[in-house]
Amino acid sequence: MKIKLIIFACILGVIHVFSGCKFNKTGEDKSTSTEDILTLDDLEGEPEILEDILFLFPSPGEIVEGFFNSELEYKPGLVNSIENLDSYLGSRSQALNLGIYVADLAYLAKNSLTGESVDYLKAVQSLSAKVGVSTEIFETLMERAKANINNPDTILVISNEAFYKMFTFLETSKKENTLAIISAGAYIESLYLVMESRDEYNEDDPVFAQICEMKYPFDNLLSRARNYTDDKNVESICKYLNSINHTFDQLAVEEMETVVTKSEGQLNIGGGVCFIFSEVNFIEMKSTIHSIRTEITSI
Repeated sequence: MKIKLIIFACILGVIHVFSGCKFNKTGEDKSTSTEDILTLDDLEGEPEILEDILFLFPSPGEIVEGFFNSELEYKPGLVNSIENLDSYLGSRSQALNLGIYVADLAYLAKNSLTGESVDYLKAVQSLSAKVGVSTEIFETLMERAKANINNPDTILVISNEAFYKMFTFLETSKKENTLAIISAGAYIESLYLVMESRDEYNEDDPVFAQICEMKYPFDNLLSRARNYTDDKNVESICKYLNSINHTFDQLAVEEMETVVTKSEGQLNIGGGVCFIFSEVNFIEMKSTIHSIRTEITSI
């Protein structure tokens, strides 16, 4: 029993940009076109577009929303308790769990748990200060979050903005090593939330197809992290990313014919690579993610 998923990818210059397929509740995919690709600079002052774009590093909010579009349901008790916040000591643990809390924030916001979301935004702000991210970037976000406590859609947008503001701050501050660790925590938690929502494999479950879309972000994250392995903290998280990438590498692959279509003035490029997700892949990936996440969050 296995699931097939066609992944769409665009190449801009020498940059491999993950675009993927978004699955709606009917299983129909919606690919992005090269005209939809934006840069981080384009985000400034345009928070409303965050929900509809996928970058080289999609935000946890975009990842979570993609899975919920694939019929993922909320499961209580999965997020890492903010009571653990002050127990994380050392820059590596703090940066990893900052990523964990960013993903948890998006997960709660998507499930309309707005009060809890604001608490997790505060936790993100607190840990951000400890890893060297300016707390000023959160001031306006926190005010908006409190003002929109009953608006889950806005809270989700705010969670995306928090991630990208951290992303931009760390890049411009030449702290790419810290960014790699935070991103690793966020992506690991995103997969953990999804894998733990499923107790068994079902070949008709679109969530399993959506999991394959995480391959390219993990490839990109691992490639980026390897550039900073002179930092012992980054070197240590590469073992997590290598283990997860190994589970993705076990997916069977089929080459698909590339098809170019034009719709409403936009070129759509389809085809390329088809990944096959099996029950064996599910068991191995769930075990790997659970083990890694437990190690990161243990106090």
